[in-house]
Amino acid sequence: MNNIVAVTLGSRNQTVLVDVNRSKIVKSINLSHNCYGVASDGKTLVIVGGRQCTTVTLSDMSHTILEGMGGLFRISLFQGNIYGTNSRGNEVCCYKVTGEPLWTFQHQDIASPLGLTLDKNGCVYIASYGNNSIVVVSPDGKICKTILSEADGIKQPYAIDINRETGVMIVSSHISGEKKEKSYQTCFVYKV
Repeated sequence: MNNIVAVTLGSRNQTVLVDVNRSKIVKSINLSHNCYGVASDGKTLVIVGGRQCTTVTLSDMSHTILEGMGGLFRISLFQGNIYGTNSRGNEVCCYKVTGEPLWTFQHQDIASPLGLTLDKNGCVYIASYGNNSIVVVSPDGKICKTILSEADGIKQPYAIDINRETGVMIVSSHISGEKKEKSYQTCFVYKV
């Protein structure tokens, strides 16, 4: 399944599995809610959108709607837990894959969080769009530290990912143009 990727189709209430080698949709998953964020561990697919979250067991494609997980914007799966950002609530949340809440974290350094990812140790890295920074939250959701800021060139970061094997982190961000030039989107690469 290394050549299969999941693509959410937003307000179409659909997620498709695409074989990238053959450029072909191999499975369509129709849900009762919007599909904006998706994560997988190879066994389970988690899809969020609006006020709902659904797990899909990949072996039989069975669906389970998880109650009480509305408001998540972007998600990640790690060691049987679902991590998500709630940009309206300025918080990062962690749930069991069954939907049971484990922790919620809020801090003044996290404003309009968008993307998130985890490193091999379970530390949660957040693209804090509202205050132009990258914040890392401890695996237990109790403390955080800003590791990159506007002084490092980060402006309105919206996506982030870490290769857990190599420790390479990529951050999507904006860059302001010189003088009257328009700003543009770019990405930065870091070693964590």
